[in-house]
Amino acid sequence: MGRVLGLSEESGISIGGILHLDSNWLVSGGVRPNSALSNLALALNASLDTEKAFGIPGGKFGVEFAEISAGAVNDAAGSVQLYNSFPDAVPRSRQEMTQLWWQQRLFDDKLIFNIGKMNGAGLFGVVLNPVNVTEPHLQDYVISNLILTPIGINPTLLGRLPTFADTAYGVTVHFAPTKDMYAAYGLFDGNVASGIKTGLEWGPDINSYKFHIGELGHAWRLGEEGKPGRFGIGVWGQTGKLFTPSFTAEDGATGFYLFANQRLWYQHSSFDNSGVIGYVQFAYNGSDAGAVENYVGAGLTGIGLVPKRPTDTISFGMARSELNDTPGAGEFFYPGVASNSRDLSASELMFQAAYQANFFIGKFGSPSGFSTFHVLAAYTYIPTLGQRPDLHAAHALTAQFNLLF
Repeated sequence: MGRVLGLSEESGISIGGILHLDSNWLVSGGVRPNSALSNLALALNASLDTEKAFGIPGGKFGVEFAEISAGAVNDAAGSVQLYNSFPDAVPRSRQEMTQLWWQQRLFDDKLIFNIGKMNGAGLFGVVLNPVNVTEPHLQDYVISNLILTPIGINPTLLGRLPTFADTAYGVTVHFAPTKDMYAAYGLFDGNVASGIKTGLEWGPDINSYKFHIGELGHAWRLGEEGKPGRFGIGVWGQTGKLFTPSFTAEDGATGFYLFANQRLWYQHSSFDNSGVIGYVQFAYNGSDAGAVENYVGAGLTGIGLVPKRPTDTISFGMARSELNDTPGAGEFFYPGVASNSRDLSASELMFQAAYQANFFIGKFGSPSGFSTFHVLAAYTYIPTLGQRPDLHAAHALTAQFNLLF
């Protein structure tokens, strides 16, 4: 949008946004079978490169505002893992400043600091980040286009790690001594664990509720074709008193997670990146106050396998969570269901398939995702629903539209 408005790259100012619309039909099963619900969001963001604007190298400021109108899509299905990743938080209709941050890069990007209001799930545990490679035609821009929440933030971190729409203030440091290895640490306002809607807050709440997270990662290239892959391991700690409606309490919580993605096959590596990518995830939560005790997920994505559609993707995935049957566990995470009707199952298993068609529009259109829109169709099958053990298996269809500008 900045280019359309006449802002040059030399100005250091970038302006853009995203318009999101999805419609969901719970065909059968769940809490509200044969129900249809939609989500709508408009986000506008701006950033300023301090080197281009003021001659200060390595710095960048960013801000983002969002208008959100959501339906109780996941509650209608009775899903604990959340089959649709659109923000499942109340109030479901909100206007907020989702991000306000400053980033400073030092020593040829080996050391990066961020401070401000951020989406922590975009910085830690991100299985969707592809490996940067030197061959432009082999660069992946996506690992999966599934819409289920666990691929963006694993369920053990729901209500802990700040994520859209309840982002939070914090500080992070990222150290990458080589292009293949990194270590990262983050400290965030952890009040979302106490039920505070941090996304609606203009400033941080400084008290005993804090969220600490650390992560180590490594990337590699395999075989003669140099198939890229990466691995990450993280640990986290939540401080403060954590309560459930049954009046049990904990003094904080801890957990860990693992993730990896790997290019499995190139259809023709000599001139494009079509082929197959895989990912795996595992996570453990040691808290009796959280709804999910441990989680495992995996999936495959085919890129450019449809004739004459070189950037379209076909994604398949599964997610399974062992659930905590402590009465009221996860109360703050699933507000759409009354506490006296929530009787969590022993586990929730979910399967999903999605096809995404990408289109590039305008003179700035490019496969990197600038000035583009995509249409996605997804089918979700949840044989064991987490919110209540008596629910019938859910079948859901989703149509999604995104315009990046």
